[in-house]
Amino acid sequence: MFLVVGSLQPNQGGGIVAHNTTQEELEARINQDPFVVEKVVTAEVLNITPSMLDDRLSFLAA
Repeated sequence: MFLVVGSLQPNQGGGIVAHNTTQEELEARINQDPFVVEKVVTAEVLNITPSMLDDRLSFLAA
């Protein structure tokens, strides 16, 4: 499900690139995250429509 996980710089929180999941499954997983449950963080889902990809990431264009 998660392809990339890491920090946003400078000190802007974190980001995750997810693949091979539905919006509903992703939101359910996010809503179970202990940091979200305890209101330590808020989550925002942004959908990306890729316009250019390295050949190794061509599976994301589907």
